[in-house]
Amino acid sequence: RPVAKESLLLATVGVLITALITGLFATLVLDLPLVKGLLLGSIVSSTDAAAVFSVLRSKGVSLKGKLKPLLELESGSNDPMAVFLTTGFIQLIAQPDTSPLSLIAFFFQQMLIGAALGYAMGRVGPHLINRIRLGYEGLYPVLTLGWVFLTFGLTDALHGSGFLAVYVAGIVLRHHNFVHKRSLLRFHDGLAWLMQIAMFLTLGLFVFPSRLIPVMGVSLLIAGVLMFVARPVSVLMVTPVSSLSWQEKAFVSWVGLRGA
Repeated sequence: RPVAKESLLLATVGVLITALITGLFATLVLDLPLVKGLLLGSIVSSTDAAAVFSVLRSKGVSLKGKLKPLLELESGSNDPMAVFLTTGFIQLIAQPDTSPLSLIAFFFQQMLIGAALGYAMGRVGPHLINRIRLGYEGLYPVLTLGWVFLTFGLTDALHGSGFLAVYVAGIVLRHHNFVHKRSLLRFHDGLAWLMQIAMFLTLGLFVFPSRLIPVMGVSLLIAGVLMFVARPVSVLMVTPVSSLSWQEKAFVSWVGLRGA
């Protein structure tokens, strides 16, 4: 709660500013149409929760104050904004007649439905786990995993953000008591690590080394702008009257890790 306001501003407005600065630079450097440049900026605008959590929760890192929860909450909740921007700009490219103003309504629809259904499913989850009597403890991870898929699928079917819904539902569920809670937390923690490994392996399989050399220079230039201009500027613009010191703001700027 003490870091909710700053984290959520970074996860929404901060991601938007990062995407705009990076996208405008990519448009100039690559001589792209504006919408395609902004699409590139949107794709790389969010921080990666897997990388942030793995670094901040390693045994050698011990942060005091608000930094650790602020960074963890931001990295865990900024994917919905990046996904919204990415899908929105793809829609503008695929359907040039679409009005950019229509994305505003789409944004509020995605976020409000995602947050509301996530909270509702988070409240229903403990009752579901406690009421259903399964014969074996090993079936409870199957039940909770099915509940996760149901939360995402139901929200997506209602045109909300499934990513946000699952994240909010997990936070709400974590604050309630239910049977086999400790073993279920261990199961989902292990599953999260497995999914991170699978995701990065899959991303690596999409990369052909021979295709990297021709774009290496401009790619590193855009990455440099993202790290040293876009991300720091977005953090400073979002937290002008924050209680964070300038050293902490600089730290937040550069712990916006991109795992891929």
